[in-house]
Amino acid sequence: MKWKHIADAIRAQIEGGDLPPGTPLPSETELAQQYGVCRVTAHRAMFELQRLGLVVRKRKSGTFVAEPPPAKPVFVAAVFPFVHDYPQVEYLRGIRSALPDQYNLLLCETHNDPHREAQYLRRMQHEADGIIIYPTCDPKNTALIQRLLEGGKPIVCVDRQPDGVRCDVVMTDNYQSSLTGLRYLLDEGHRAIAHFTDDVLYVSSIRERYEAYLQAMREAGNEDVSLLVRFFPLHESIKLDYLVQAMYDALFTLLHQPHPVTAVFCLHDYYMVAVLEACDRMGVAVPEELEVLSFADAPPLMTRVTRSVHRLVQQVYEMGRTAALRLKRRIEGEVMPSEVITTLASFYPAERILRRENVSLRRISSQDKEEEP
Repeated sequence: MKWKHIADAIRAQIEGGDLPPGTPLPSETELAQQYGVCRVTAHRAMFELQRLGLVVRKRKSGTFVAEPPPAKPVFVAAVFPFVHDYPQVEYLRGIRSALPDQYNLLLCETHNDPHREAQYLRRMQHEADGIIIYPTCDPKNTALIQRLLEGGKPIVCVDRQPDGVRCDVVMTDNYQSSLTGLRYLLDEGHRAIAHFTDDVLYVSSIRERYEAYLQAMREAGNEDVSLLVRFFPLHESIKLDYLVQAMYDALFTLLHQPHPVTAVFCLHDYYMVAVLEACDRMGVAVPEELEVLSFADAPPLMTRVTRSVHRLVQQVYEMGRTAALRLKRRIEGEVMPSEVITTLASFYPAERILRRENVSLRRISSQDKEEEP
């Protein structure tokens, strides 16, 4: 069919970019002369291109290559504990930066409540093309997440990996990252290191940091850490007023036992800030008399302490981008095995510290100067 040959040739030029949108096309008379056919055949070719939406005819102006149709909107659910707190907000920035304009984020704030998380997951099963979730890891929701995955819903987890769920996960290598900071403390000579953490070891990131702590203590020759570890209720761990008093009580005990602690490993910055406040109350200098290692999970709390504590900083923005790109590939139909993608946190040790005897000398020197006439 001659008309189909003409239509296919023009279509190939349009789809190949040789004829961009808005380009005027030859008249039917000119096409008939160009291809050596009658005008009716040329008309049939142009009618087919118009039917396909590739060209538009404008009265008294001619025929032009059509603008491409707007991309179909895609909806991605971001099921996160909090959408305005760090590190979640940094994950969301990374996610948004990796998605095209036609991808729309549906923000679902769970407040770290498994019941709210389940409600959002059931709803987003129907409203979203894919889900990026910062999971609570509560075992009650494991079956639900697995059921969504088996039903074909693309899901990528960030920061944590729910036990028993096989899906894409983008997270920090919490175990190796923690060991990096803890072994630094061991190399500094510390053996009595306390650990302040949440009491929900079913959360993968919390469990892996705790397991790294146990490994570091074994390397220090300390198999029994029962007197050095303090577990706190999950939902209380971000209440600073509560934590400061809890840290004061814990540190007072740990600093006055037969073998006092000389360093503290904090699960995150809320514990770190509470430790520093408690040390201020007790007159304990950080880092001179007590060294503190913390995951930098809340940088706004770090304004005055970045040089006095050891920090493990996660690559949150980049992990958000990676998660979004992974989900986009699945939404677009790419078939690939699930993968756990891990990244090491960056370790930033505190500035070199003065040892306790130097602190005492400095204090004496200051007092002497005050007494001088």
